[in-house]
Amino acid sequence: QGADGERFEAEEILVAAGRTPTIDGLGLEEAGVLLGPRGVAVDGRMRTSVSSIYAVGDVAGRYHFTHSAGHEAGLAVRDMFFPGKGKVSDLVPWTTFTDPELAHVGLTVAEAEHRHGAEKVAVARVDLSHSDRARTEGTTEGRIVLVTARNKLVGAHILAPAAGEMIHEPALAIRHGMKLRELATMIHVYPTMTTSINLLAAEAAYGYAQRYRWLVRREKQAA
Repeated sequence: QGADGERFEAEEILVAAGRTPTIDGLGLEEAGVLLGPRGVAVDGRMRTSVSSIYAVGDVAGRYHFTHSAGHEAGLAVRDMFFPGKGKVSDLVPWTTFTDPELAHVGLTVAEAEHRHGAEKVAVARVDLSHSDRARTEGTTEGRIVLVTARNKLVGAHILAPAAGEMIHEPALAIRHGMKLRELATMIHVYPTMTTSINLLAAEAAYGYAQRYRWLVRREKQAA
């Protein structure tokens, strides 16, 4: 029941209360460890304000994901033994396990336009209704959105069954600064959901090839 007396009926109620780090009573402040609004303050190597003390996972307040915590822990240990070699990545993919799943990595369209300028940003989209696998399984509700800046892939957003599995290919492409059209050269298994990513890459490659139409015209004229 709402504050104004209006009643709502539902079959299920989802409570997402979030996480709060439990750091009271650890003596961190006495040790000189600075605390931030989201937990223990850390640098890019997961070191606290006391360089010999590290903090990883939810308590550090970066990304509240198990896979991110594992990444941070592994690199923190590496940095302990090889100082300077444990810088963590801010490129963290995540998935909301709804039906269909919603996966994300990198920049949104708005973030890309703010960082690179709207004139440098392009967005490629394809609905799952174009996927043979999705049509076969009757799961055509969804979309793949790929964001590029200066032709390089900078963001990916996927709403699809198993989107959490599909997000890793664009994540790897973003990490290595690949252009979208470069993904067109990789053979994708057919029929899979990821062939839709290959389709977008092929369209990008075709668009790039159109820039050289004048070469074809010149050759025809010469002939």
